Amino acid sequence: MIHIGVIKPWKLYLKMLNKKTMNYKKYVNIVISSIVLIVIFHFFVWHIFTKHVLLIHDDIYTGDLSRISMYAGSLYPRQSYPSKKSVTLKKEHINFKTYSTGDHKVDILTIGDSFSNAATQGINPFYQDYIATINKCNVLNINELSGTVNYLETILVMNNNGLLDEISPHSIIVESVERFSIDRFALDINTSIYRPYDNVVLELNRQKSMYLDKDEKINFINNQNFKALQYNILYKFNDHAFTSGVYKAELEKGFFTSEDQSTLLFFKGDLISIFKATKMNIKKLNDNFNKVAEILKKKNIKLYFMPAPDKYTMYSKYLKNDDYPESVFFEALRKLPKKYQFIDTKKILLKELEKGVKDLYYPDDTHWSYKASEKIFSQTTF
Repeated sequence: MIHIGVIKPWKLYLKMLNKKTMNYKKYVNIVISSIVLIVIFHFFVWHIFTKHVLLIHDDIYTGDLSRISMYAGSLYPRQSYPSKKSVTLKKEHINFKTYSTGDHKVDILTIGDSFSNAATQGINPFYQDYIATINKCNVLNINELSGTVNYLETILVMNNNGLLDEISPHSIIVESVERFSIDRFALDINTSIYRPYDNVVLELNRQKSMYLDKDEKINFINNQNFKALQYNILYKFNDHAFTSGVYKAELEKGFFTSEDQSTLLFFKGDLISIFKATKMNIKKLNDNFNKVAEILKKKNIKLYFMPAPDKYTMYSKYLKNDDYPESVFFEALRKLPKKYQFIDTKKILLKELEKGVKDLYYPDDTHWSYKASEKIFSQTTF
């Protein structure tokens, strides 16, 4: 006689419960292990790469190229602006709010992009302070007005509503980085452009440098860690890590005092802009400056154009790899007839590189350093 075993319901329940418990524990272990691995990944990548290039200290600034490329070898940590250690010159420029609330005679008016607004930070980041100190004059710096296509139209607005007569500078300096100069100035400008005086004064009083804001502090677990690991691996195989906006190229000799003295970091836009510098575009740019210079001459105001060379432009002749295109922006502009004053910064700064001057541009940044500002304005009088 065969006896068929009958499993009691409670034993079947315990067996099912034990199986679910084991599955649950397995799932929990997988989740915990994944979290631990993620934390370990972020911890090590943060400490090896990321934390060195991001703005994580209130008093220290690192350059835009290092922050984009996540490459720490070119780091040049420097004092944030403003601080007691960041200004060493006797005289400083003024902004419009200071001008409008006091009794200030303005000798020189400046307007431009990040080069004009202390984006480099570090020592004496405003080149206007070198102008003021060397020439013993008052320099007023403003930003582009809304509703204008470029800095020239901003000047024209102030000319047409009477504000420029009130400020009455003897010189105006328009600065623009090379890679944006064609886009900014090789287009039609409206010489009759107008905005009411009070409206413009209100906007100018509210202006402040957008480049001096502090980045928010971040925790060591962040999405920048993935980019940091990716770029630091891929730069070994490609000069812009295939997808980075920053190129990393080898120089024939060391031009920087960073840990990696002979690596040139430069912005992708430096190469793209080269193809925009056609004869037609440069002529259009030059014609626009001549047109505005004639208008200002009637008020005894001299117009200066100061293009700031792209970092690639400055160091390209010293690159080991000569496969990149050549910039001809300055060379083409030099040849054209001018009614304005041309500050040939490339010519001035190339002579310094030929002497072997280091850190003329910050190794981790698209911008020139205080050394360039000092040299340019020790050779340019107003």
